[in-house]
Amino acid sequence: MTNDQIYDHFKSTYEVPKSVRLYTDPNEQKPEIPHIDFHGIPPTLDEISSHIKRKSSKSAPGPDGIPYIVFKKCPSVRKHLINIYGKIWSRKQIPECFGKAIFVLIPKKDRVTDPKDTRPIALTNTISKIFFSVLQTRMTRFMLSNKYFRPNHQKGFLPGISGCLEHNTLLSESLKDARKSERQITVCWIDLENAFGSIQHELMLFALRWYNFPPLVSDMIASYYSKLKFSIITKEGPSKSLSYNVGLFQGCCLSPIVFNIIINILVDKLSSNEKKWGYRFKFNNKYTESILAFADDLAILTRLPKHCQVLLDEVDKFCEWTDGLRTKPSKCHCLCLGRRNTRYTSYDPGLSIGGQCVSTVTENAPFKFLGRKIDNIGRTPSLEGIVDSFLNDLNKVDSQQISNVKKAWIYDNYLTSRLNWPFLVYDFSKTLLSKLDAGVIKMLKLWLGLALTADSSALFRDRNSFGMNLKRPSELYKHLRVSKRHILGKSHDDVVTSLPKDNDAPELESRLQFHKQFMIGAQNNRVGLGSSRKVQDTDILKSFIRQDENDKYKIHAMSLEMQNEWLDMGDFCIPLALKWRTLIHDWSPALLKFYLNAFQMTLPDQSNLVRWGKGTEKTCYICGKAVGTAKHLLVGCKVLLDSGQYSRRHDRVLEIIRFVREGTRAIKSNVKPYSILKAASDWTIMMDTYEKQYKIPEDICASASRPDIFLYSRILKRVVMIELTVPWETNIPKDHAIKVNKYYELTNELTRNRFVVDLYAVEVGARGITAKSLYNLLKDLGLSRTNINSFLERTSKAALVGSFQIWLGRERNLDSGGERITRVS
Repeated sequence: MTNDQIYDHFKSTYEVPKSVRLYTDPNEQKPEIPHIDFHGIPPTLDEISSHIKRKSSKSAPGPDGIPYIVFKKCPSVRKHLINIYGKIWSRKQIPECFGKAIFVLIPKKDRVTDPKDTRPIALTNTISKIFFSVLQTRMTRFMLSNKYFRPNHQKGFLPGISGCLEHNTLLSESLKDARKSERQITVCWIDLENAFGSIQHELMLFALRWYNFPPLVSDMIASYYSKLKFSIITKEGPSKSLSYNVGLFQGCCLSPIVFNIIINILVDKLSSNEKKWGYRFKFNNKYTESILAFADDLAILTRLPKHCQVLLDEVDKFCEWTDGLRTKPSKCHCLCLGRRNTRYTSYDPGLSIGGQCVSTVTENAPFKFLGRKIDNIGRTPSLEGIVDSFLNDLNKVDSQQISNVKKAWIYDNYLTSRLNWPFLVYDFSKTLLSKLDAGVIKMLKLWLGLALTADSSALFRDRNSFGMNLKRPSELYKHLRVSKRHILGKSHDDVVTSLPKDNDAPELESRLQFHKQFMIGAQNNRVGLGSSRKVQDTDILKSFIRQDENDKYKIHAMSLEMQNEWLDMGDFCIPLALKWRTLIHDWSPALLKFYLNAFQMTLPDQSNLVRWGKGTEKTCYICGKAVGTAKHLLVGCKVLLDSGQYSRRHDRVLEIIRFVREGTRAIKSNVKPYSILKAASDWTIMMDTYEKQYKIPEDICASASRPDIFLYSRILKRVVMIELTVPWETNIPKDHAIKVNKYYELTNELTRNRFVVDLYAVEVGARGITAKSLYNLLKDLGLSRTNINSFLERTSKAALVGSFQIWLGRERNLDSGGERITRVS
């Protein structure tokens, strides 16, 4: 596809003589006079700010190169927009810069050889998009408030309506009900060729007058479309500027509402002809609408083929009347189910459109409507293809030359989003969901280095349960089904709201009502149960699912012999904040692998190697006395203790905790209203390490005890003692009590010397899990929540790195003198 081909195609398509046709009555009753007038004042600051806030900062700018971020970050600029928009509003004339656009071509299929197989997306200037967003919102409100739009029929681009999901669900349930009850049903899907690009500008102005828009609106839109100019981005750069004399810009904020208004003339015509021609459900005797529209995607749903043909003829008449729109019979399809020779089956109803026969949906070529496939008998084709495609995508990611942690990030942030729509519209079996879960678990364990024998719940548990909080396909499916029920339940279409619900819906709704009545409804302020903050029903239901999944993980963990320590740790530990930023840029893959396996007790220590059939000796080959588990190696080996390796890890963490320099106050920006360090500037800090010890000044206290950190202020007569322990996480409560008792006598002695004493026994686990005691210390020292979190991350990593070094040196453990530690026999 050459640049000349592209230019010639768009020139012949859009730079054509403007139509001068005067449109007349389309042979239907004119809409009633509006009972709610159009909001005709110029755009207000609140409207402008609201629309700017909703715009994406990542949206590509137009020809002037000004992105939305300018208007987001510079609120003062918005006041100038009010003046500009006010003059446009009063003069009813759109500036020429508003009509300039750059066309970016999006291919409709993999290999494009013809410009017709591309979709041109117009990039207009952001200043014009903001203006037309305000106008579009007001036009939509005008059409809805005066009931010109029929949301049961047209569900495209309307606020608060998930048109694709509602139409798809209604259509699939209609076909399902028809098959089950063996009732007659006929569906025909209509394709309009280049629908947005075929609208005559005079037709657009006629439609605005037809629906009683004031001259203010039609004059501004006429001014805008008279100044449309565009150039096409090609490999060689922008093409020459072309006039846009026919069609609506795809990408312009105004185009969706204008197109809906035009196509609404057809919707009104078709709905006025129907006399309960839609399909009637057996379970509730309700009729569907005969026309299902999402912008230019049209489906006709009737019981009998003859009624469907009548409506197809009306579509032909409408296209002829528009002098631009035309159907594409080769892409129109139909499906008819009914009894033929005593057998219920699909058959060709003999429908025609545009003078050509409409082809039926075949078994080997399912039809796709609004993102959902339907086969020749109205069922969903096999979903194995979706599952296999997703697993194939996992393999493609695995083959990329990037770090394994980034592969996991791609899965969690990108690949799972590709499942959102299929999970919303299709019913996946437990077998398929299990297949997805198994494929995902296999890859995540490979990428993150988690042992095959490790409990996979560590990947998916939430962070409060010491998990990585990755998305599990089966749980994601449940979340999206809840979202689907909520969306359909809030529909304005009573037929949609009456459709059958999932089997687990009654139980979840009962739990929701109980929660709202007793957990939310009973409170009037933030005191008591929960919070008075408004929470969406879907969020509450999803929290139920999350809670149920975590309960399953807990029940499973209870049956495990070794991988269940996390069940009790939440009472006294703070879960590690495993952020992607940290895992990708701060931690090495080897460190992450060590942490995950150490936490799940699946490190290849001597005990596990014997258990897995890969070793014969369980005894620790350093001390030769205890069983060689990871716990023993990291906190319990006497040889490593005597050689100072545990002490060096301890001092690495202690060095981070020592953050207040002698003779200084805590930094003001980090201090809360309360801090034990305030009101004095003579703080002196002493730290006891493996290589350097201190002695408490005799004028303060005569004692041989040495807490790890000893801060004192003679002005305040105050002492802060900090004792750090780096234990195995499950031993934190016991070790905390031991350290508090250890310094009981020293505390009493200091108190007798008239010092105010604050003793903090703090713990950072050998696997990097910090105890709540450390958080309490940092809070009392006056640090902000942000700085506390940062501080906890640093101490966690310090302890983890220290343990990792011990683990790496388990076969070459050297003492501080550089000689090999001899095994004790």
